[in-house]
Order: sequence, then structure tokens, then C-alpha cells
Amino acid sequence: MITQSKLRPIAFKWHAKLNDFMTSLAWSPEGVRVAVASVSGQVAIYDAVDGRVIHLFAQAHEDGCDALAWRPDGKALATAGRDGKWKLWGAETGKILAEHEAGALWAEHVVWSSKPMGEQGHLLAVGAGNKVTLWNEKGESADEPIKFTRTVADVAWILNGTTLAVATSTEVIVDDLIMDGEARKFSAKDPILNMAFSPSGKWLMTGNQDCSVHVWNTDNGAEMHMRGYAAKVRQLVWHRGSRWLAAGGGEGISVWDCSGRGPEGRTPTVLEWHTDQVSALHYQPEGDWLASGARDGSIAIWSPTQRQAQISGAKIPSGVTQVAWSPDGKLLAVTGEDGEVQMLAVE
Repeated sequence: MITQSKLRPIAFKWHAKLNDFMTSLAWSPEGVRVAVASVSGQVAIYDAVDGRVIHLFAQAHEDGCDALAWRPDGKALATAGRDGKWKLWGAETGKILAEHEAGALWAEHVVWSSKPMGEQGHLLAVGAGNKVTLWNEKGESADEPIKFTRTVADVAWILNGTTLAVATSTEVIVDDLIMDGEARKFSAKDPILNMAFSPSGKWLMTGNQDCSVHVWNTDNGAEMHMRGYAAKVRQLVWHRGSRWLAAGGGEGISVWDCSGRGPEGRTPTVLEWHTDQVSALHYQPEGDWLASGARDGSIAIWSPTQRQAQISGAKIPSGVTQVAWSPDGKLLAVTGEDGEVQMLAVE
């Protein structure tokens, strides 16, 4: 058991507050701004250094905002909400550049392709109900809506940044929008909550309704299933090297070794310190540290492969909803259930 005296101190750089449960958090690509959204529909953009409010949208979406994503050039922010709409905001002016119906009563997913798609530029995928719609950088429709038989549970751009992955409750569909060919499908036996592809593309993990993690080797189709989690697995994050996967699903964090043949038959490293259910996880984009947050407001920084795995610990006034490292891995943004926005650094 690591005592608090052996942990490195965490510096709270600044804090701010919105008026309700925080639903989404995203760093701008260059790492100088942070965007946050709340269940009340508020969206704010802060200066990451001093916490200055750059823009505050009092009600970006009626009935709540559930997702936001920076355009890869950092000049616009996409948001989606429970009014069934998605919007594109100018990062400098704070004005709406585009506004569209998302195709269902509740829009939950907005993700930009990491690479441009020819003349269309980077594409935005918007998930709402059982549909995914695609939009270009200007907020114009880029293709016909993609319909699925079940509600969309998760959306991501993977591999070369031009391959779209969509999870429903029963399967994961993978489609390269540049290369011709049929989409690949991975069928699930247990209802899917979220998905996580390794950066290499070899491994697909899903967190499931039945408190389990399912694994596919995308090279050969082999499957594995890990049960025994204390709660539904809503947090799955990969280390940048594609070897380590961290999963929530209780008070502990399981870190699986996915090298070689993968996690089958291996015992995960379990990181234990939180005394309430883990609610957020994020690996450094550049570096090896893992950040975690729990429903009691506790925050931990880990180096999972070291003998003393825990590096630091801290706490905010309410339950943690999101944690996100800056692109350079030097700052950690944290949001809470009561509207807190905190900026931290490990000293």
C-alpha cells in the first residue's frame, strides 16, 4: 500500500465552474485551449494556461450537450446534443458556422477524421439514434446517412484516420471510406457499451453491459472474453504503443498486456487506490502515465509498469466525469459532477 507521503504532489493550476454535470471534455489540437460541455447545454472554451474564459455558450443545445470535438485545424468546434442537432462553432469568433439536424432526437457522438479525405477535407462523423451522418470541414453534408439496425453506441476513426468504426449494441462495423471493399463486421454476444481499437489496429476491445470485456484479434478473427468486473465496463483506453489496455469496471483498474498472442490466459495488473467506482481513464498521448478519476472525486496518476505504480493522488469536490491529458502530456484537465473544471499538473 502506497502512503500519501510517497506520492508526488499535484498542483492545481486553476479551476472554473459551469452549472451542471459535465458530460464532455476536449483539448484543442495545439493544446492551448480546453472545451467542456454540461448536461444543461452549456459549452465553454478556456485558455489552458490561466483558465480565462474565451467563449461561454449559455445554451449551446437545449436539454443538454453530450459531445464535442475540435476540428483538426483547431479553428472550429463541433458539438452535439439532446435537441437532436449538431453545430459547428468558430473558435475565434464564437459564432455558429453550421447547424444541422443529426437524424434522431438525441445526438451523442461527434468525431473528426484525423486525415483529410480529398477535396472534402477532414470529415465529421455524427452519431444519433441508429444513424451516422458525414459532414465536411465547412459543415456541409458529405454523403448519405448510414443507417444501422440498432442504436449507435460508439463512433471512432481508426488506423490511417480514414477508416470509420461504428459500434451498435450487437456488432462493430469497420469501413475504410477511401478504399473500395466491403465493411468488416464483428458480431457480439453481449450488449456493447463502447469500443477501443489499439493504435496498431490489431486489437478491438469492447466494454459490455454484462460487466465484461470482449476482444477480437482483427488479423485472424480470434476472440477472447474477460468476465468478472464489478460493474459495467464504460472505460477502455490504450497506451500509445498498443501493448497495454486499461479498463474500468469497478474500484480497481485492470491493465492488460496485449503483446504477442494478446491478453488470453494472462492475469492483468490491477491498480488499487480508489474507494469508489472508477469513472474516467486517459493515457498520456506522449508518455506512459495513466490518469484515473472516480465517483468520489479522487484522482490518481499511475505508471502501471513500474514497481510503485501510483505516482500521485488528489481530489476534487464532486465525482469525476472526465480526465484528459494535454497533447504534450504535461497538464491534466478534470471535470466533475457539479460542474467543476480543474487543471492539474504533477510536480
